[in-house]
Amino acid sequence: VLQFCQVPAMAASPRMLGWKEDLAKLSPINRYIVMVMGGGIMLTVVGLGAVVALASEEIVAGGRLGKALLCFLGLFWLYRGSIQVFLYSRIWPEGRLAWLSHHGLVALFTFQSGVYLMAFLVTAFGR
Repeated sequence: VLQFCQVPAMAASPRMLGWKEDLAKLSPINRYIVMVMGGGIMLTVVGLGAVVALASEEIVAGGRLGKALLCFLGLFWLYRGSIQVFLYSRIWPEGRLAWLSHHGLVALFTFQSGVYLMAFLVTAFGR
């Protein structure tokens, strides 16, 4: 469910971050590459969220695929949270809404990473 909570923020961030003006400065190929990558990221987040929501019992059952997915998701969100803390915090936009979004994302990514890594550890070593 938490992965789906990010979708409104992902949809609002282009306007909040002024992508229209910034993307207009790029050549057409680079503009489309950035747009395709953004769409791919959104598809990945929604798709992985759907996989986890629809197959949660199989994922935590202890099979190799489930353990691999849990480990991947834990490391993926740990990476994303690290980027939020160590890179974006220095250059994040100013203002109350921006402050709330930054710290909300840090909390979200940290929690997601912890849940997935804990589930991985339990399925890999707890049985």
